[in-house]
Amino acid sequence: MSGDSKSGKWECNDALKAWVSDRLLVLLGFSSPEFVEFAIGLAKQATSAADVVGKLEEYGLAFSDDLHLFAEEIFSKVPWKVSPRKQKTYENEGGTGTGSGKAVFEDQIEFIKESMLKVDDEMSIESPQISKAKSELETLHEDRRTLPIYAHRDSLLKAIEEHQVLVIVGETGSGKTTQIPQYLHEAGYTKRGKVACTQPRRVAAMSVAARVSQEMDVKLGHEVGYSIRFEDYTSEKTVLKYMTDGKLLRELLGEPDLASYSVIMVDEAHERTVSTDVLFGLLKDIARFRKDIKILISSATPDASKFSDFFDCAPIYRIPGRRYPVEIQYTKAPVADYLDAAIVTVLQIHVTQPPGDILVFLTGQEEIESAEEILKHKISGFGLEIPELVICKIFSNLPTELQAKIFQPIPIGSRKVTSISKASANQRAGRSGRTGPDSRNSEFAELRFYGSTIE
Repeated sequence: MSGDSKSGKWECNDALKAWVSDRLLVLLGFSSPEFVEFAIGLAKQATSAADVVGKLEEYGLAFSDDLHLFAEEIFSKVPWKVSPRKQKTYENEGGTGTGSGKAVFEDQIEFIKESMLKVDDEMSIESPQISKAKSELETLHEDRRTLPIYAHRDSLLKAIEEHQVLVIVGETGSGKTTQIPQYLHEAGYTKRGKVACTQPRRVAAMSVAARVSQEMDVKLGHEVGYSIRFEDYTSEKTVLKYMTDGKLLRELLGEPDLASYSVIMVDEAHERTVSTDVLFGLLKDIARFRKDIKILISSATPDASKFSDFFDCAPIYRIPGRRYPVEIQYTKAPVADYLDAAIVTVLQIHVTQPPGDILVFLTGQEEIESAEEILKHKISGFGLEIPELVICKIFSNLPTELQAKIFQPIPIGSRKVTSISKASANQRAGRSGRTGPDSRNSEFAELRFYGSTIE
């Protein structure tokens, strides 16, 4: 009896537990012997991979392609609790044995027929899980239709068709990053080559690619994939590719004309990294001798005239409106220590405001880690007097698997930290309004923010 077969050995095999533990670490970022046993127990009692997914979702895990793949793998490795195909022994007049003769053969056929009926019953039990997956997909499609960009789909595609270079300006959360590549795919641009969408950060490329694959109902890494440093999650089937701007620069070394691409979309252009600026220069040269390529420059800040001027007065397409309102508040007077003021504001919001997440934007890793330590110390002093506050940190030097933890569901509140400037502060207001109405508290006094910021 081999360890990789559907046998009893898998049930308590250390190799199986080690495999499940490794997969949970990749999928969730954590693992424990108790949770490993829990996952194996679910798979033993499940009637299908969809049943495993449903039970894990009931436990609190968010549905994703990776979760579905894990469910399929663990279901195939863990034995059924009762297998109708196992060899049976039957009692006959001659005693107990594997069975011989017509009477035993007929009994065995009758037993298989009953098990088939039982499987049919199990299939009917499974159907609610299938319906749940369908309803989730329908919900995603409904969400797409509520985005501000949806009303401009046809006019946007027309503008892209008429112009080789187009600057697109829209509020953060309007749907630029997730929807425009899908619109291009639906319009047939992927028949002429891949559509690339660059992101300034690795975690953004990963999370957006996962979201788009869910909306398109395809497996991540097939039609939709991402490519970041040390990790390439694409295949020959990939037509929508999310990547960091640095990764696209590396591809330019091997393919200077980007012949395999029909559209290049530089997203979050307002953040102006070194890689983005170099990319602009190279794309401008490519556009001069490749008239069939489309260059899209996406920005979340209203002032996009500099991008337009650089690309020989390229037209600017504006997407008005945001999905949810955002209320902006300023301090009445300048604060002496903005880091301390930010921490006080977090605690104030946590105690006085309704449930919802909190984002705090600071200038660098040192301030982020300092704020984390101070917050943990202050929270521990309150004990059980206030609800739990889960503190998450994120910065560019943080490993990818730790960055991905900010997307895991948490009980009360989460905090993501990044740099803040005049341009990014305006853009971060849009970050607050992606999933619901929000308030943005700025540690700037209004006069200081608009009058003293150096361009």
